[in-house]
Amino acid sequence: MSESTISYAQKTRQLFVEGQEEAGAWRRERVPADVVGLTRDIEIYRAPRKSSWLTHQHHGNRETFCPPVWWDLGIGSGACGLGCRACFLMLTFRAMRDPLRHLLYDNVEQSWAATRRWLSNPSRRPQHTLGLGIDRSDSLLYEGVTEHAQHLVPMFARPSLNPQACRLILLTKSKSVHYLEGLPVTNTVITFSLNPESIADLWEGKWPDTHERITPPIGDRLNACLQAQQWGYETRWRIDPVLTPPGWQAAYEDFFAEAASLGVKPRYITLGTYREKNPQLDLWRKKWGLPTMEWQPTGKVKEGTHYHVPASERRHIYQTIAEIAQLHLPSSRISLCKETHTLRKQLGLCNADCNCLV
Repeated sequence: MSESTISYAQKTRQLFVEGQEEAGAWRRERVPADVVGLTRDIEIYRAPRKSSWLTHQHHGNRETFCPPVWWDLGIGSGACGLGCRACFLMLTFRAMRDPLRHLLYDNVEQSWAATRRWLSNPSRRPQHTLGLGIDRSDSLLYEGVTEHAQHLVPMFARPSLNPQACRLILLTKSKSVHYLEGLPVTNTVITFSLNPESIADLWEGKWPDTHERITPPIGDRLNACLQAQQWGYETRWRIDPVLTPPGWQAAYEDFFAEAASLGVKPRYITLGTYREKNPQLDLWRKKWGLPTMEWQPTGKVKEGTHYHVPASERRHIYQTIAEIAQLHLPSSRISLCKETHTLRKQLGLCNADCNCLV
C-alpha cells in the first residue's frame, strides 16, 4: 500500500468521520467492557437516525437464492465495531464508517414505534421476518446500551401486537444473552455467528495494537447458545465464512463434536463460503488500519451476486461441512446463504431453512 493511498485514507477519515464528530452530528461514547461482554472497552458513535427504520431489499437475483420476504431494523450503520476483517459492511459505506467505531442510533423509541407499525400493517404475512439490525449491526452486542431486544422480544410475543406471528431474528457474535433472561420466547429466533476457534482467528476482529481477538471465545458463544436454548428460544447458527486453511476438516470436526458434547441443538445451520460483493475488501481493510487476514482463499470468480471461490471448490466445502454437521447434530437443518440456484440443486439443498426466514 503506497504512502499516497494511506494519506488519502487518513484524510478521508478526518474529513468525514471525524468531521461528523467535530460538527456535533455524531458524539463519541465509550462503552464499558462488561456492558458489551468484551475484554476491553469499546468506542462507538451515537446519532439519531433520520431515514426509515425499516429497510427491505432483495439480496438475490435470477442466479442467486435469497427470498425478498425479510426486513431489517436499522439500529446502526456500518460494520458493528468488532473489526472483523471479512465483513462486507466495510464496503457499504467505505470511508464514511469506522469499522472499529460503530455508528449506533440513539432515537430508539422511534424504532420501536416503527416496528409496531410494521407488525400491524395489513400486508404483513406469517412468512415475513424482521432482523434486529442483522445487516447493519450486531443484534445483542449493544443491548446494554439500546435495550432493543428487551422492548421488541415481548412485542413479537404478543398476539395483539403481532397478529401474524412474524418472527424477530437476532444475529450476534456476542455472548450477551443474559439481557434476554426472563423475556418471552415466542416468535424470537437467536442466531449465533460461529466457526471453529482457529478459523475465527483468521478473520474475526483483532485489536490493532495487540492483535488479540476482540470477539468472545467460541466456547463462550456456544455456552450462550446453550443458555438461550435452555430458556426455550429457537436457536440457529451461521457458519459464514467457512474457511479452508490446512487442517480445516479436522478443525470443523472438533468444533461440531464440542457443540454436540455440550448439548447444543441449533434448529438451522446456514453455511456460506468466503465471498465479496466487489473485490475491494483488502483495500478498505488496509485503509482503516485493520490487521490483515492470516489466510484467505484465492482465485475468486463472479457468480451470481458475489465473487466466490469456484463452484467446484464450494461444492466440496459444503458437502464436507454438511456431512460433519449431520453426523454430530442430526436434528439440525442445513442450508446455504446467498448461493447460486445451480449449486443448491447440485447439493440437494434447495430448502428455505436459512437464517433470515421462517
